[in-house]
Amino acid sequence: MRVLIADGHWIARAGLCHLLSLMDSEVELIEAEILDDALTALSTHSFDICLVDPSLSPDTPIDVIRQLHTAAPEVPLAVMTEVNSRRDALLAIDMGAQAYILKNAKVEDIRRAIERVLDGEISLPSNLRDRPTGQGSSLSNPSASFEIGNGHTPLSLTARQRDVLGLIATGKRNSDIGEALDISPRTVQIHVSTILKLLGVGNRTEAALLARKHGIGA
Repeated sequence: MRVLIADGHWIARAGLCHLLSLMDSEVELIEAEILDDALTALSTHSFDICLVDPSLSPDTPIDVIRQLHTAAPEVPLAVMTEVNSRRDALLAIDMGAQAYILKNAKVEDIRRAIERVLDGEISLPSNLRDRPTGQGSSLSNPSASFEIGNGHTPLSLTARQRDVLGLIATGKRNSDIGEALDISPRTVQIHVSTILKLLGVGNRTEAALLARKHGIGA
């Protein structure tokens, strides 16, 4: 595994290097403390993941993410930050990041988030997913619920999650769901990933079958 760590703080880089070496004893680590070095590394090497603190540059965090993603769109990008902001997290995902990881999270949570990205998933801190934050948030909606299993175990979904699940049940693709609900495809991907975990199913087909069983999307 080859990893690019782009962070202006050497202590943060050292901590990530230690964690990644525990995850993979043969990991190859390349460090960058300024944006130009990170962009150069992405243009000259292939990476399995890039971990970036977007404050490593005077540019805005969104500009940093956009530049890195544009330089190597095939490299999964995980944002490492101290900014606990749901708005910033969703903007990062929309700009091409696959994860938004808080630096003060538990080591196990950081490790799990990195593993999810390596597995091709999108990862957000649980406290930043699907909770109301006011008008204009693409994941902000009142809650809804329906019964699963034997009817004695209620599963709560947000109204937006229910909308997405209903469209999954009708066979819609992520691009179709995004167009129908006026949200970005990456935001749809966040919803789909969260829904599969909440339902305890492994794929969209199982989610669709369970939804239709309970009258969602039927």
